[in-house]
Amino acid sequence: MGMGQPSGWPQRAGTGPSPAPNPARADPVGATVLVIAGTAGVAQLFLPWRRAPVVGAAPAGDHGSTTGWQLYRVLRAIPDPGFELSAAMYAVLAVAVGGGALILLALALLLPIDHRPIGVAALMISGLSVLGGCWMLVRARSVFQVGVSGLFGQAQIGWYVFLAAGLIGVIGSLKALARG
Repeated sequence: MGMGQPSGWPQRAGTGPSPAPNPARADPVGATVLVIAGTAGVAQLFLPWRRAPVVGAAPAGDHGSTTGWQLYRVLRAIPDPGFELSAAMYAVLAVAVGGGALILLALALLLPIDHRPIGVAALMISGLSVLGGCWMLVRARSVFQVGVSGLFGQAQIGWYVFLAAGLIGVIGSLKALARG
């Protein structure tokens, strides 16, 4: 045998052709889904949540709608809200702030960079939004003084947008993670 390696042995690193890595590209689909999720997160503050007003949000006898911002303000005005009401108050605000962050992350998905870190950040933000929505569902009686079925009976578009923002964000973040 000669001085070379036997025919079945692997070659040393750097001696053979290496596969070309996939070039980084923009992800317009993931960015669009995250923009929709982020817009929903911000919009829920200004859209009507319920037909029944939150105590203190409207004058007595006024049966207008309650927006997410009004709910936040009323819960914030309670002198000693306790953990349940404080968590609900911060959930409304966190979904809005998280929505703004998802919009910024969506813009980053349009750059030709590795999207996995962006996808992880978007997944964490969206997951927290989903947890906030679940908290409001589980604690509907203490936050809204009605059960879940009564809450959905009074619900308007802002409530559904609040719940959907996190779920849509999860889809967009998984798309960003899959693209890599």
